[in-house]
Amino acid sequence: MTHYNTLGNRLKVGIVNFSNKISRGFKKTTRKFIADMLFGIIAASSSKLTEISRALKEPIALKKTTERLGRNLSDFSGKDRAILMNDYLAAAKSAIGQDTMILIDGGDVTKPCSPKMEAIGYVRDGDTGKFAPGYWTIGAVALSGENRQPIPVYENLYPCKKQGGLGANEEIAKCLQNLRESFDADIPRVFDRGFDTQGIVKNLLENGEVFILRASQNRVAVHHGKKSYVNDIAKKVVCEDELVYTSKSGEKVKCKIGMTQVTIPSFYNAKLNLVVCRGFGEPIVLYTNLPEDFEFIAVRIVKAYLMRWRIEEYYAFKKQGLNFEDFRVRSINSIKNLNLLLTIAIGYIAMLSDNSACTAVIELIEISKRIQKTEVFLKKTKFLFYAILSGITAAFASLRCGISHYFAPVPHDNQLMIRGMKFLG
Repeated sequence: MTHYNTLGNRLKVGIVNFSNKISRGFKKTTRKFIADMLFGIIAASSSKLTEISRALKEPIALKKTTERLGRNLSDFSGKDRAILMNDYLAAAKSAIGQDTMILIDGGDVTKPCSPKMEAIGYVRDGDTGKFAPGYWTIGAVALSGENRQPIPVYENLYPCKKQGGLGANEEIAKCLQNLRESFDADIPRVFDRGFDTQGIVKNLLENGEVFILRASQNRVAVHHGKKSYVNDIAKKVVCEDELVYTSKSGEKVKCKIGMTQVTIPSFYNAKLNLVVCRGFGEPIVLYTNLPEDFEFIAVRIVKAYLMRWRIEEYYAFKKQGLNFEDFRVRSINSIKNLNLLLTIAIGYIAMLSDNSACTAVIELIEISKRIQKTEVFLKKTKFLFYAILSGITAAFASLRCGISHYFAPVPHDNQLMIRGMKFLG
């Protein structure tokens, strides 16, 4: 228990320092609210305000704490979200690797039992493939330097266009513009199916940004001076390079990779490299404007694309590890604010996970009760968020109090003072 207390108090200080670092521009009450939410989300492994309030362990009625958090969550404005996200990005950049890539993908948050929530519409549930009441999300993660852990760098939740949202195209444009302000154009933007639209490609080309994009539409392309469909061109590409890919489950897949250059009229006659990867059943066809100035470019492009499972793990962790779809707030502004705070909490866990050699991280993995041999676990496991979160939750459960004392006012010292003496006591 003493060990848990020591580790828990160290982690408490770390979260408070991280929170203060990203909320310097806010008033004290808002800084306390941000710290309370980040600590409570991680300590409770939950997005419910009641569970977050319970994890804070304040010496007042649970109802009062929940009401205070709900009130602050509702009052936090869109401008405040932008400021907080920018400050968080400034803090997170130190953990992002120099050879990183930005993985961009959309998601969904379904609330099938809450059809009367503000601005709720029908979205396609990625888990079931069916439509259900909910909201869309668009997010981006960058990879950390050491363990290639996904660090969220952009996240936004928005309603369907019918319910007053801007629509997917506008939201993707906002995401790309936000990333453009924070990251260089030569950092590859990696997209999955469904993003090979004229608007997105034009946006990327006009701003000189490097991208890797999976083809989902059978477009017309010019190859060796002749017009043909992309799928027909891909069938004729000779795949000579080899790649042995190890999946998350440890299964090894032997792939054959080839590349050719095409011009696509619908992409404003852009000259792009067409990369084809065979070995996963259906061939993977990728567009990219990466220059051919380094060896094995086709293999590197496929490796970069296959890393996109990191953003899928990020979304899964948000829903399963922090129970995002179980939230109880109702207004769209509160939902957006909760989504941002969950994203920042995951960012803090990601920065912890990146340094797997750190003593605190090893201790967290050990007390998560997931494995007996930590070294074997670290070698086999690529995604550490679940073990880290479980360890933090166990360490915080042993503490008597939360973090309210870090923001308590310093009491006035009424000690009697005598001239010529500092204190009398």
